[in-house]
Amino acid sequence: MKVKHIVGTVLISVGFLIALKGVIDGNQSMINAGIGGLFLGIIVFTFSTSEYIKYDAFKSVVLPYVELSRKLVDALDLKSKAIYIPPYTNLPRGGVFIPLHEDFDLDLARFDEGTMFVTDVGREREMGLLLASLGSHLMNLYERYSEMDFTDAGLNAVENSSYVLRSLGLANYVRIEERDGRIYVYVDGVRMDTCSKACEQVACPICSSILLSIAKSLQELILVEEFKIEDGSVEISARRIGGIDKWM
Repeated sequence: MKVKHIVGTVLISVGFLIALKGVIDGNQSMINAGIGGLFLGIIVFTFSTSEYIKYDAFKSVVLPYVELSRKLVDALDLKSKAIYIPPYTNLPRGGVFIPLHEDFDLDLARFDEGTMFVTDVGREREMGLLLASLGSHLMNLYERYSEMDFTDAGLNAVENSSYVLRSLGLANYVRIEERDGRIYVYVDGVRMDTCSKACEQVACPICSSILLSIAKSLQELILVEEFKIEDGSVEISARRIGGIDKWM
């Protein structure tokens, strides 16, 4: 086995263990560190191996965390759709918040990278689960290869990230439209076989990275409304619900 394969394997293994312990302990900082290790390992494999190994490594790394997060949502009986939060002072990587109730309220001033279970609040409407976005590291790749910061860059910047997903063998293209007060995202050729209605709460890194990128490019929180999945194509509808200042 080549040294780069050993390094990739070690990074993936250690990253997953750290992320798993973070989920068990409810420690968001450990989850972030673990996800960082996972994606570093994926990158090592991605730029040094065949297309099959790229996808196989990606899938084997991210699926356990996606499934664990979904079980956590089920255990907490959370019924609401995910809210994608753009990076800001308290959450430099952004995040995904799943409210306890559909009639929710937010206090972003209470969030930070060490927060996971939002329960120490005055009103039940503010309770929920704050997760590190699995898409944050893919978003960083989009920005790196686009040679631009997505902050206030608009939807076209996110749409142009399709070539990164194609180069990684994860999707064919991304198309984004905004009309009638809604944002529609079309992702063709998604190579994840876990796509389901559960993505409306915990999405795979591909769709999560796109939604987080949209939130950052618009500097607004994005509320997921619906996922439609058919034959490797995903259609997401979402809407803006205001910027960081509105929810502080």
